[in-house]
Amino acid sequence: MNKQVVPLTPKEIELLWIMAAHPNMAFTRENLLEQVWGYDYFGETRTVDTHVKRLRRKLMITADYPWDVTTIWGIGYKFEVK
Repeated sequence: MNKQVVPLTPKEIELLWIMAAHPNMAFTRENLLEQVWGYDYFGETRTVDTHVKRLRRKLMITADYPWDVTTIWGIGYKFEVK
């Protein structure tokens, strides 16, 4: 594992924080939108996909990491502890 500072946006930090606080729990896109962006957010649920994609790219998670942000097909995402 590489120990370096990775600059994240406030939304990326909040998204990671929410998922990491509940390891191995699946979150729907709608649930993540409500928790991170708020109930009054009128955008697309794909916003979550875009932020998760950027988060993965910035963190450069590899197979030797003890955790991962995984896609749960048809549901959403989870912070998975290996």
